[in-house]
Amino acid sequence: MLGPLLALAVAAAPDSPRTVVLVPETGALALVAAASGPLAEARKLAEQLRYEEAVVEYQKYLALPERPSAERAEALLELGFLHLVLGDEATAEARAQEALELDPKLSTAPGSAPKQVEFLAKMRRRAEARARLELVPRQADDAPTLVRVSLFDPEGKVKRVLARHATKSGGPFASVELACDSGACQGTLPRPKDQSSSTAWYYLEALDAAQGTLARAGTPDAPFQLAVVDEKPWYTKPLVWMVAGAALVGVAAVAYTLAPAPPQ
Repeated sequence: MLGPLLALAVAAAPDSPRTVVLVPETGALALVAAASGPLAEARKLAEQLRYEEAVVEYQKYLALPERPSAERAEALLELGFLHLVLGDEATAEARAQEALELDPKLSTAPGSAPKQVEFLAKMRRRAEARARLELVPRQADDAPTLVRVSLFDPEGKVKRVLARHATKSGGPFASVELACDSGACQGTLPRPKDQSSSTAWYYLEALDAAQGTLARAGTPDAPFQLAVVDEKPWYTKPLVWMVAGAALVGVAAVAYTLAPAPPQ
């Protein structure tokens, strides 16, 4: 028999519409922000202890495009609590981590069940300790294919940082290792030969000693894009030849002026 329902409640703004939900574990009442559509239906099913059906409705809601990030974070956390009730701790933790990535300040509502509060606190500690990668904005004087990234590694578990790159958005992706110094990593993406313009799709990955992924910036499905437009070798640029030609003319003129007059 399934355990009692954890409170599906998160903090909302004081002036937000709210509904009252009974928390069976404690008998307390928790307030949750009112919603409509699939999210409202998901919460209703959860209140009725129809856990599996509620999970489906939460997934429907999360599949909707362009949902507000704060609302998505609430839904992900609530879905994580449901998975915890259903005994799927790994999925529960994954949903909670996604929620905290969207809203690091996410919190439970007053009157929430102790297990719910403890679970979120545990996930927050884990989120704060895990490695993170953040792409650094390009500078005006950066080389065309230079990539720079900040590494946050509180536990010192990261051993390598790779840029996975491809010439097409869907891959296949090759790898180049970035050089890191005190959390600042950088490297150059290879370019196709004999092409003055090119585009690279890439994402960044931090690996541990066993080559397991600890963090990513971008993903294979949503990579970053770097375009290099008309970056020709120096010897193929017209300006170079114009300058060189002018210099040759100048040298020839000086040589002619200084040359001794031919004998009469």
